[in-house]
Amino acid sequence: MTDVATGTIYALIDPRTETVRYVGQTTKPIEVRLAGHLAAPAPLVRGWIEELAVEGRRPGIIPMREGVPTGELDSAEREEIAAHSAIGDLLNVVSNVAGNAKRRKASREEAKRREAEEKAMDLSWRQASWRLVADQVRAATGGPIPPSDVPLRSIPEQVWVTYQSYREADNWLTAHPGDGYLLVPGVGLTATEDSPEARERQEIRRLRQRCADGLEDFMRTFCRSFSAVDDGERYGDGVFGHGDDAYKVAFAESSDMARFLGLIPWATRSLDPWVALAEAAGMDRSDASFAEWVSDDPDTRAAVRLFQDTGTPGYLGRRYDRWDTDIASFALALGAAHVPGFVIPDLLRSDLRERLVKVAQDRQATERMCKLLQEVDPRALDTVYGKDRLAVADAELGLPAGLAAQVIAKVFGTEHRDPDSEIGKLLQRNAGTFHAPTVPEYMDWSGVHIPAMRSAVACFCAAGLFEGAEDDLLDAAIERSKRTWMPGGRGLQALEELEQRLQVKRVA
Repeated sequence: MTDVATGTIYALIDPRTETVRYVGQTTKPIEVRLAGHLAAPAPLVRGWIEELAVEGRRPGIIPMREGVPTGELDSAEREEIAAHSAIGDLLNVVSNVAGNAKRRKASREEAKRREAEEKAMDLSWRQASWRLVADQVRAATGGPIPPSDVPLRSIPEQVWVTYQSYREADNWLTAHPGDGYLLVPGVGLTATEDSPEARERQEIRRLRQRCADGLEDFMRTFCRSFSAVDDGERYGDGVFGHGDDAYKVAFAESSDMARFLGLIPWATRSLDPWVALAEAAGMDRSDASFAEWVSDDPDTRAAVRLFQDTGTPGYLGRRYDRWDTDIASFALALGAAHVPGFVIPDLLRSDLRERLVKVAQDRQATERMCKLLQEVDPRALDTVYGKDRLAVADAELGLPAGLAAQVIAKVFGTEHRDPDSEIGKLLQRNAGTFHAPTVPEYMDWSGVHIPAMRSAVACFCAAGLFEGAEDDLLDAAIERSKRTWMPGGRGLQALEELEQRLQVKRVA
């Protein structure tokens, strides 16, 4: 026997008089329904709520009838409205004096309000679900890999001098606003604009632009040296070039600039999964609470606060809205499969299934992830591999069950068969198994989202959550992720060559 879905008839109470002002129905907890009223009040209720807010109050909410079958909610609501409208000023009731036009307008507004309220409630529930996921992943892993070993590379004197010139020019132009000069056809410069101050302003603008061009070139090269394996540039994204305009930030000392630039690659890579989870949970990466939540490590918190305090929280995490980019759901899949006792919110089960399917199709799902996929999707083998074509061949050809698979295995061999090949997939589907690596390596994969996925995997490796994985494998995954924010390779050589040219230019 199945349970009958039920709901609640509730009342909104005026805290000043303890009288019933509104009667409604809901199938959700009444506290959630109250939040919906406060987020998107009905036109007839808004004035009352705003009146209470002026006094620092808010409506109360009480259940009137609980456990009402959903099919009976409408009639129960009408009964309670009728009963209370007879004895009090109930906001549900639109007076007949208002006329049909007013009632139709109120009905349209009510429909819009209900739609907005449903969206607000759905968003609230979804964010609450993601917050549960984010907190569990954070508790299990401890947060991102800290930037403790990111080296502090000194800023060349010529760059610092250029930066100071840029700041002086920018400050002067801010203090002396103007259009420079105005070119009038047939007249040339106007007498007002063709003045010593206007010419000085134009010269300082040109100076600021020359400084900006040089600084942008240096900062781009600087950040690229710390991102030698980041291939995001192919798509016009990635860490490459992300620090181009860092010269617009105010630095008191060259060491402050060096620390800021050195941490940009770490902030835009190591924090990717955590910013994704925080945004899904409704957290703001520019808020001080994000630094407190994301890690207990002092170096990590200090680095996050650096970008918050300089007004550049956009450097925290590098999210993408194209291609396969849902890093938060990837972290959900890792946590649900590898964190003991992980609670999967009902609202996110479809997100989990979709991500597990994608990871399995990529041949990167661990054994635990494969088992979890089969739990949430009993037809997972069909979803990932398609129908069991070898079993179909047996049936169509009248062969004993399993013979087609035996022939394929005999012809192509089993010892060195590539599980990612078409033959390997056919045999895995027939055997009812998935290819399952110990750790989702994404070793030979490329794309703008891959470094973020490696960062998430690295956090789980550092926390020892991949049961049975060899230390060498875990260390390799962590090191591979760290290479996306540590200096090395041709990028570092290009930076050293640029610094050498700047030094020669300074001496000259």
